[in-house]
Amino acid sequence: MNCRTLHQTNSAFMDSSRNFIRLRTGAPLFIAILAVALFYSASITTLWKKWVLWDQDLAHSLPTLVLMFILLGNRSFSTTTEKVAKRPWYWLQIIALSGCSILWYLFESLSIGLPAYLLIIIILCLFISTCLSTRVMLAALPYIGLTIFTIPIWSELTNTLVNLSSTMVGYAVKLSNLTALLDGNNIFLPSGTIYIADGCSGLRYLTVSLLMGYTLILINHYRFAGALTTIGIAIFLGLVANWLRIYLLVLVGYHTEMQSSLMHDHETFGWVVFACILIPSIYFAPVSKQAAAAIRLPARPSFLPLIPLLLGPVLLQFSPAPKPDIQPLSLQHLNAYTIKGRASVGAKLAIDIPTREQRLIALNERELQINLYTRIAKEKKEEIVPYIGRMIDATNWSSVKQVRLKTPAGDSFDTGIYKQVGSSARILVARQYIVGKFRTSNYLHAKLFQIIAKAAGNSYFGLLVIQTHCKNDCSEELSALPPLLDTVGRLQE
Repeated sequence: MNCRTLHQTNSAFMDSSRNFIRLRTGAPLFIAILAVALFYSASITTLWKKWVLWDQDLAHSLPTLVLMFILLGNRSFSTTTEKVAKRPWYWLQIIALSGCSILWYLFESLSIGLPAYLLIIIILCLFISTCLSTRVMLAALPYIGLTIFTIPIWSELTNTLVNLSSTMVGYAVKLSNLTALLDGNNIFLPSGTIYIADGCSGLRYLTVSLLMGYTLILINHYRFAGALTTIGIAIFLGLVANWLRIYLLVLVGYHTEMQSSLMHDHETFGWVVFACILIPSIYFAPVSKQAAAAIRLPARPSFLPLIPLLLGPVLLQFSPAPKPDIQPLSLQHLNAYTIKGRASVGAKLAIDIPTREQRLIALNERELQINLYTRIAKEKKEEIVPYIGRMIDATNWSSVKQVRLKTPAGDSFDTGIYKQVGSSARILVARQYIVGKFRTSNYLHAKLFQIIAKAAGNSYFGLLVIQTHCKNDCSEELSALPPLLDTVGRLQE
């Protein structure tokens, strides 16, 4: 072995030794993260099942977690002789940690996923702050922020992104002087129709673009102005990539009379367009050689925060199973108004709740299609209010207007006006959620009412949907519907 080889071997050994010492010094921080993941495994297990599906809004979750540990592991760590100061701020954080842990139990016990996932991030920050110091938490916070990309919060943007894509691509089509008709999310071409579905929202490109921008901020240690600019550019590039992809598909469909293979399989095409936009942007991003300061950890962490940390998991473990409940909701009170032997009114509903009762009735010379979907939560961790996505098929009906109707009895209904694609026909659709003894027109409120309904021993749920045809712009029907909704809504009498 010559001197040069020996020197390289010694250098590699020294580098490995330094990395080992550095990671051993930072071990308490990684142990705190793993402890929270272990104790709150009920939510983490649910998230894991979502991550391994590689859905469009969470396909990057596992690589993101690996990235978080790599970036955090590359930070420098040092040990200080200071102890965790138990000042008033410390005890306030202990109280906040206890409250968040109990709140997590309430949401997790009802399978209300999103608030539970967000609370885990807050709990992690509070636990690190009380166990290792607020200074350590603030230093680790930017890296912990990567976890926001691993929870299913981004799917809430789908409808907004679809509508935005339809609008922007529509403008581009008009400027191109193509022979095309734009109606809602549909683009009618002479040789076929292109429908901008939920999968065309561009959510994947937006989240990945934001993730890349956030990673650049962490690596280059941008200041606030630079970080804000980077996030803004990332949002812009993610949106533009999707708009360009859809517009190019419209051009391909128009000039090939919808015969191109891209019209049926454009997944790879979309990522190629996205890469052509994103990679040059990353290459020309400003590079900072400024090194981050070492994260100073206390020699003796505080173990007191383990008590409030365990409150939620212990409550979840020993919480009782729900008592069997009966379903009191029905449409029997509408039997006298039922019309038999007639076709249904309105749109076909896409609601994944198997138990359904329906009626076609006549009230005050108006035909109403009534659908009541019901279910009862039977398991310990089963949610009362199920997931309810888009109810109306957007390929056939486009949303015109959303309003909230108040009935004379004080009930409220979320009401929408929909126009049939390629036609002037319009329908009015009103919906109301029933959670135990509570009624609401808001889906988010229905989710929150689960907590009170469960405490009261009520585990039944109902979704009431009323549809009617409109003669013109639905203004007459909007005025006449509120008193009729009171008659229809007497489900528990």
